[in-house]
Amino acid sequence: MPVVSSRAIPWPENAPYDKQSVQVPGTKRPGQTAHYRNGIWGLIGLHTPNAVKTLDEIFDSGLSGGRDRPFLGARPVVSTNPLKYADHYVWQTYGDVDIRRRHVGSALSSLFAKGEVGGGELNTVGIWSANRPEWQIIDIALQSYDKVSVSLYDTLGKDSVEYIINHAHLTVIFSTADHIPTLLKLAPNVPILKLIVCIDDLTPEARKILTEWGAAQNIKIQQLRDLEAYGKTNLVEPTRARPETIVSICYTSGTTNNPKGVVLTHGNFSLATQSNLHGLQLPEEATLLSYLPLAHIYERVCELCVITVSGKIGYFTGDPLRLLEDAQLLKPNFFPSVPRVLNRVYQAAMAGGNVPGLKGNLFRQAIKTKLDKLHATGDPTHFFWDKLVFRKIQAVLGGQIQLITSGSAPISPDVMDFLKIAFACDVTEG
Repeated sequence: MPVVSSRAIPWPENAPYDKQSVQVPGTKRPGQTAHYRNGIWGLIGLHTPNAVKTLDEIFDSGLSGGRDRPFLGARPVVSTNPLKYADHYVWQTYGDVDIRRRHVGSALSSLFAKGEVGGGELNTVGIWSANRPEWQIIDIALQSYDKVSVSLYDTLGKDSVEYIINHAHLTVIFSTADHIPTLLKLAPNVPILKLIVCIDDLTPEARKILTEWGAAQNIKIQQLRDLEAYGKTNLVEPTRARPETIVSICYTSGTTNNPKGVVLTHGNFSLATQSNLHGLQLPEEATLLSYLPLAHIYERVCELCVITVSGKIGYFTGDPLRLLEDAQLLKPNFFPSVPRVLNRVYQAAMAGGNVPGLKGNLFRQAIKTKLDKLHATGDPTHFFWDKLVFRKIQAVLGGQIQLITSGSAPISPDVMDFLKIAFACDVTEG
């Protein structure tokens, strides 16, 4: 697969801004608007030459940038009492992840082939974890070995978790240690669950307790490191997927009746990634801070975009109160976000700068000058005010932000404009 074609594609210099979207023929219905697509580029589909068509092609694209390139990073825990994290990120390379996905995928392939897990219409596998490198490694393994990922998340509630396990026929779930007791308590109502793979390293005492508890419920408890060791001795080559191959089932939160499962294919994810790479203006050496839930499509597609261009992804500690600390250590240049977070950044910046006296006057003058320039030219930078006023705001997210995206809900145009001038970067919504 030609890799160059899957890189980010910038906006044409003479893009027709009066025709940014076009109506898709045949989509207009009585009482509703038509569907619209980007009007700058032609229609991109699975048959477009050199388009990425499957998720294994996306990983291959990232891997082609160099096996030694840093890929997935996290801050190690240096103390558990009190809880303390290292002041730096530790990275796994693309080559490291390639090896680990083969071990995880090979182990699962063997277990499914032996009939120890599986038996449903699809080879579904659950993941219940906050964002972390292992989430992405497991998902890449599932993509590469013809398995279907099903994400569980904390806000579902135990009734919805029980429903999804049964509905999706989850015989194996990768889980962090804190969720295993919940799964074992549900065991009488989810008899199809046979294997829980603990992503965390358990203490000998915790492992003994959980193993015995699981055995009483006819559920095997295994650590991820042991599963990988098993896969290493039973290696199987990755399976080449087809665009129409089902790769994930994403469930709604179940606010109305039971959660609804959305069935997604390799082609769905790949074309979503490909379309976002048109005009996204991903920075060189793309570095993303991962904190939005990977159980949701928005974050998954953003990370797929970074993988496609051989970028790196640093994961937050899992504590929202440490998010800014994580950003200042990672120094991301790509910050996918949501209005709830961006509004807080805006409010904090305005409260800190819009004060009486000289400081406040300079802040207000800087905003006015930069907004005037932004509206007149589209340029969010200013050689003077960026250094004098906005440098401290930029430092809050690490000082290297070049792209902010906002999704999940509408964001105020005033907030978007302020973020553009405050961080001197592109801010997109959609």
